Amino acid sequence: MELREYFKIIGRHWLVFLLSIIVLTLGTFLYLKMQPKTYLASTTLTVNKASAVKQSQVSYYIYDNYYNVQSSQLFSQIVTSWFSSPSVVSEIYDKAGVVVPDVAQSKLSKTFKALRQEPATINVMLVSANRDDTGKLIDAAATVMQEKTNELARTDKENVYDIVKFNSVVSENITNLKFDLIIAFLASIMFGAVLALGIEYFKKS
Repeated sequence: MELREYFKIIGRHWLVFLLSIIVLTLGTFLYLKMQPKTYLASTTLTVNKASAVKQSQVSYYIYDNYYNVQSSQLFSQIVTSWFSSPSVVSEIYDKAGVVVPDVAQSKLSKTFKALRQEPATINVMLVSANRDDTGKLIDAAATVMQEKTNELARTDKENVYDIVKFNSVVSENITNLKFDLIIAFLASIMFGAVLALGIEYFKKS
């Protein structure tokens, strides 16, 4: 079937096609407008291994603390994994003085989004419906990570790490309404075309 035949079929069912576009696009607009405000908090953590020996204290070359950097890199992977632990996330809520949400552990483990960057930097993000709670949680996260790190240091005196936190940023999580509506409009065109073709098919069969 040629392309113009498809257009003819859609033309015969233009009302269905048009209603599909209007309903889906308008429905998407109303859905997005009715969504509650959310807030995005973000910060950056850097893992540093404390150097037991400084270059000025020894006569041999210590390679600009290369091994400390490598060790920090490996430990940053551990810190990143803590953000997906329901137990650690619960501790962060307690430290922030915020009630732990009554949700499944699988959902609780996705509260924070932690992305590790080489060599030992972790970008942490959090989305919440309460602006104050969002700020408290992102700040408490760094505190809990340092506390966990200190707990490990008690049993391993040779490997001591510091978690350096950058200033956190909290802002309203604004969605790109125009982009979402364009996607909804294009999807509604495809849906309307398929619906028109389906009606034509069942009319003939």
